[in-house]
Amino acid sequence: MESSNYNDARVIIRPRAEHEALPMPLLLLADPDPAAIERYAALCRWWFADDGNEIVGVCGVLERSRGSWEIMNMAVLTRCEGQGIGSRLMKGVLADLDHEGAIEIIVCTGNSSLGALAFYQKNGFRMEAIEPDYFIQHYDEPIMENGIPCRDRIILCRRQANDAPKAKRPIVLSNFQASVSVRIAQIRDAGPLIRMKRRLDEQTTFMLLEPGERMMGESEQRDVIRYALRSANSNIFLAEYEGQIIGYLEAMGGKVTRNRHSVYIVVGVLQEYANRGIGRRLFQTMMHWAEDRGVQRLELTVQSTNARGIHLYRSLGFHIEGIQKQALIVEGSYVDLIQMSLLLST
Repeated sequence: MESSNYNDARVIIRPRAEHEALPMPLLLLADPDPAAIERYAALCRWWFADDGNEIVGVCGVLERSRGSWEIMNMAVLTRCEGQGIGSRLMKGVLADLDHEGAIEIIVCTGNSSLGALAFYQKNGFRMEAIEPDYFIQHYDEPIMENGIPCRDRIILCRRQANDAPKAKRPIVLSNFQASVSVRIAQIRDAGPLIRMKRRLDEQTTFMLLEPGERMMGESEQRDVIRYALRSANSNIFLAEYEGQIIGYLEAMGGKVTRNRHSVYIVVGVLQEYANRGIGRRLFQTMMHWAEDRGVQRLELTVQSTNARGIHLYRSLGFHIEGIQKQALIVEGSYVDLIQMSLLLST
């Protein structure tokens, strides 16, 4: 635990300067997985606690969606612990994010990280969810901390007072009709989402997979959602009606430097809710998100027989780039696949 008696005026809390190197040994104190750090480091905004001679504390935060941020890494040099540096760093970061209109800030830690759990709660975070056995499933070696096996991941959240959570509160991204909301997929949605996809496979021939071909299970879908939540250029949007998922849009961004500006889209809406504007709402929400993230290119493919889909995409500004002749066999007949794209900035 930290004391509040640290008064060393040499330590200042500041944003990381452009092109300033990250102190990797310090980051590894909070996240021992160098590969994981490499995935998110360039996508985060960073703050340093700087004593003039070295960086003694660091905090990296990733913007998940408009107004929603996640603390990905926070650490203080071991020899500097207990001096209030972490508290000063956290207060500085929270103040900057609040100034920029942050609605919610989340952080994840292990069930055995007693110091971290106390620290974040003292800074206004509240426990919101638990992912059982997360560390068992995602780490090769057992983790023991404070004499406690680290098994479960605890998700804590700090919200603005006027955005206090309600029962089963979804993350609403747009002010749509009261009956239908569009929100970001969460880990808990994995089961309902994969079941909705399988149902959609049975309803329409416009999806790629035929009934029974979708091998992805709930665990794999959970991993996809988790990846999207941690990515700066990927997201999964859900249309929800009376507590049920009726449509989804997956926007998966490029994974290398040369195509990170590009996002590939897959969308589906249950047939009983088709032609009611759900697809358009999903796209409009996604496009606002993409513009906020600096995404330049949106791309998708659509069967040439899907006239309704082609009309929707054209009305949203997508253009045909090419045609893959006889790319699919649907119900015994060859079907062309049309490639479409939309450039958000030209």
